Amino acid sequence: MKHLFYISLVVLVLLILSAGIGIASAQQDVLRLDVDKSYIINLDTGGTKAYYKDFLNTEQLEGHTLEFHIYVDKVEKTPILDEYVLKLETNLEGPPEWKFGDDFRRSAEWIVWKGREEHELPMRPIILTGEVPKPIIPVEEPGFEAYKETKGIGKREVYVRLTVGTTKDGSTLETIIQPLEPSMEFFSTSEGIQTAESEIAKNLEAARGKIGRTDLEEDIRKLYEEGHPGWASKLSEHYKALSVVAEPPPLALYVILSVILGLILGSAFVYVYVSRGGGKGVDVSQISSELNETSGKIEDKSSSINAISTRFARSEDEEKRSVARELIRIRASLNEISNEIRTIADRIKSSR
Repeated sequence: MKHLFYISLVVLVLLILSAGIGIASAQQDVLRLDVDKSYIINLDTGGTKAYYKDFLNTEQLEGHTLEFHIYVDKVEKTPILDEYVLKLETNLEGPPEWKFGDDFRRSAEWIVWKGREEHELPMRPIILTGEVPKPIIPVEEPGFEAYKETKGIGKREVYVRLTVGTTKDGSTLETIIQPLEPSMEFFSTSEGIQTAESEIAKNLEAARGKIGRTDLEEDIRKLYEEGHPGWASKLSEHYKALSVVAEPPPLALYVILSVILGLILGSAFVYVYVSRGGGKGVDVSQISSELNETSGKIEDKSSSINAISTRFARSEDEEKRSVARELIRIRASLNEISNEIRTIADRIKSSR
């Protein structure tokens, strides 16, 4: 019974704590973002306006000046304690300039909305003006993970955060009551990075069409993502050129060349066999006729090669046009071999 009493007591305490935590969490939503009303203006593109939700996770060019108009509402029936404050922070550059009511501040962080008198006033819009920072990001170099200060070029995360909390010194939060969601996050980029990303994608796609997906393709893509767009772009160009050389010829060309090789070897064997006195009792006219037929088959395959070379010759790819010229030379050689086989057929026929 004693053990049962202690177990019941523990359960009761846990239930009370759970209820208390539930009440506390319900009280944490002190303010809310009005995402339907909030908007951003790009001052470098003629005042282009975008609403809050549409701006999330977008890519913005470095150096552009953005003006945020953020509207915040109080949550009804939620008590606002006197010690509650609102912290504003961003990694925009410029330095960034905040406006809250009649107050201004140039800094990356600013704590506002202090005290009962401020809490009782209607919420004023928060206006932030700042410059999109350069897209410099930390990178991880394989085998050199200890060098944490290494920097690269890539899409950099930019943020504007609003947090309800408490403070003692007026500059830092002692406790966090409620981060206002969704937190504004987007990316800093540049025209050079966007161009490199597009070119890399095109080069890798072209190479994949010739030799399939490889580990090298993934490494080039990761090189770009890890902050080396210049090297990734250059390597993707070389990889595309290499894929043309490494591309296997069409299966039809393998078949044609193997068949022709068999016909040529067969014809040579027949000629040597007959010319050395073998094949007594063999119908020489029939052999001659079959050799002429073989010559005709070679000419047919030569025509097939011509069709492939014609298709390659029309390609915009210089490597394929080079292959087309080589196939034309092969076709000319096959025509000579076909003529020689016909000559062999005539010699066999005349030898008897």
